Amino acid sequence: MAGVDAIDSKQDGGQDSDGDHGKRTAWTVTGDKLLASAYTMMSEDPTVGNAQKSESFWKRVVEYYNTNRDKKAKKRTAEKAKAHWAAVKMVVNRYNGIYNKWYKDRPSGWSDEDFMMQAHEEYKSTFKSTFQYEHVWRIFKDSPMYAPQSSGHRSAKKARTSE
Repeated sequence: MAGVDAIDSKQDGGQDSDGDHGKRTAWTVTGDKLLASAYTMMSEDPTVGNAQKSESFWKRVVEYYNTNRDKKAKKRTAEKAKAHWAAVKMVVNRYNGIYNKWYKDRPSGWSDEDFMMQAHEEYKSTFKSTFQYEHVWRIFKDSPMYAPQSSGHRSAKKARTSE
């Protein structure tokens, strides 16, 4: 499992070969943040909603990314952005699960920083690597998909009562 976690934005696993054949271009923290923002905006677009196919969704994501990227940064293709995103999202989902577990069972007086510190420690203990994508997680942590759910949000079956 540690192999996926080794996909650091500055290391070989998080690099692409967009545009220049054979040359790899690392995903930077800034690029990760922009990709996460683009993904979020396209996912939560009320006009399109979930009525879009994967191909058109990623075309929109990469169009936004390439329009707003640092001019020194390489353009990305939808294929490369989607592949990078899949690896990042898997790692972020793992961390988020740990964070939400601690948040749900929060000890009295703990701050968000306390939860994050505990989640980082548990992540490192569980996956034998440090969590590299806090910058992406911070963009998602309050979105409906990632936000901690209170017990009131869970659907419970009503118990039958005999009358």
